[in-house]
Amino acid sequence: MINFEVFKEFLLNLIKDYGYFGIFLAGFSEPIFQPFPTEIFIVSGILLGLDWVLVLIVSTVACNVGAAITYYLAKNYGEWLMLKLFDEEKIRKGTIHFKKWGVLGIIIASFTPIPFEVICWICGSFEMPFERYMFAVFLSRLIRHGMVILPFALKNHIILINT
Repeated sequence: MINFEVFKEFLLNLIKDYGYFGIFLAGFSEPIFQPFPTEIFIVSGILLGLDWVLVLIVSTVACNVGAAITYYLAKNYGEWLMLKLFDEEKIRKGTIHFKKWGVLGIIIASFTPIPFEVICWICGSFEMPFERYMFAVFLSRLIRHGMVILPFALKNHIILINT
């Protein structure tokens, strides 16, 4: 069993020590198996001085690369592997959500408690059309990561207005 606190500390140290590469690894692993939202690491990276524009680009690209790998794994190993990685109740909720909302469900899932990796595994298992899946993943991650980064991006503008 993975000690989640140790895993979180490991990823935070990767960002502290390796910057954008650490952001990439955190974003890449989120759609595959990572239990922590990439946004934790995005904020950490920006607070450590990383450029918010590059953080947005790296985190979004990394999540998309991880989502493509998740799709392939789920398509080929499907339910058997999902049951090894995730709780059956999360899979059930994700399946209901996916069947109800389809592509829009991936975007909606970005703003719900349903873990993003579960949605990615379900999309691959049900063989959602790959191009639509990747478009939805890209858009959902860009919006979600962008919302987290927005206060940092606006910070300099607000400071300039107040001076």
